[in-house]
Amino acid sequence: MKKRFALILCALVLCLGLSSCGGAKAEKDEKSSTVASTESGKETAKAEEKTSSEETKEETGAEIKIGSLKGPTTIGLLHLMEKTEKEKLPYNFQMEATPDALLPEFVSGKVDIAAVPANMAAVLYQKLDKDVLVLNINTLGVLYGVSGNAEVHGFQDIAGKTVYSTGQGASPEYLLNALLQANNLSADISFFTEPTEIAAKLKENPNAVAILPEPFATATLVQNTALERKFSLTEEWNKLYSGTDLPTAVTVVRKSFYDAHKEEVRAFLEEEKKSIEEVAKDPEETARLCVEKGIMQKEELAKKAIPSCNVAFVDGEAMKKDLQKYFEVLFEANPKSLGGALPGEDFYSSL
Repeated sequence: MKKRFALILCALVLCLGLSSCGGAKAEKDEKSSTVASTESGKETAKAEEKTSSEETKEETGAEIKIGSLKGPTTIGLLHLMEKTEKEKLPYNFQMEATPDALLPEFVSGKVDIAAVPANMAAVLYQKLDKDVLVLNINTLGVLYGVSGNAEVHGFQDIAGKTVYSTGQGASPEYLLNALLQANNLSADISFFTEPTEIAAKLKENPNAVAILPEPFATATLVQNTALERKFSLTEEWNKLYSGTDLPTAVTVVRKSFYDAHKEEVRAFLEEEKKSIEEVAKDPEETARLCVEKGIMQKEELAKKAIPSCNVAFVDGEAMKKDLQKYFEVLFEANPKSLGGALPGEDFYSSL
């Protein structure tokens, strides 16, 4: 068993490198009464919600362990993380810098629910005997083309040029190669481990083109004013495959865990959706939380990057449609990107 588990971990790590509100007195009294009533209602609602959360925790007797990656997948969870700390919700969050660090935690069961790159979810499904269920898409396209080259205006212009990218052996490489193939283009691609390495290379050679994920694309543009955002891989995807959105990351759970904790997983999904909605509703608070949780260093920079992070909550048939097209394109370009086979129908949740 130990040998098989070790083999699974090794295979997974090889498949995935991967790469954030009188009459006057009567009127006054009436107004005061209304305000008091409203505030009382809010407090009652909060108390009921808190009581419900505490009861859920007492009933389950355990916390749900949630893993995510430093970047957009965690940005969508920030408000839930804050709410969990304040209201003692039954969740324990773990943020990792790379997929290789998060992978073993999910495989071993130390993490119950994970926000991972979409292609990683497909690989996990194959490697864990199909014991993986995808619950939603939590992040759409986050890859952007950045350059100081005046001749580069769009994706087509990278043909024959030097291109810097992160994510070798992971979704950035697979997506970039798939789009190049679909457009009959070729480029000289050099891969780097960290976006900061690419930022340094662009200072030396601003005429090169870099494919960077958010929030690093925005950070690089702020630090180097000679650069411009030239194109979005999401836009290129939409030109080729209209009617579907480009997924980047998804939320997954082990089927065995879901079967034993259905109500708890459903309750988490409701909270996750609310948290993602808060990202757009309150960008300033989201930016503050980005800094507090160590995703970004400056709030002003976070506020600029968040809109381009494309944090989303897509589930049901829309999720299935987007993922199936994405997997079809990646599989045609490189079957290894999905673990050697397309996921079956049982991979897609209908919650």
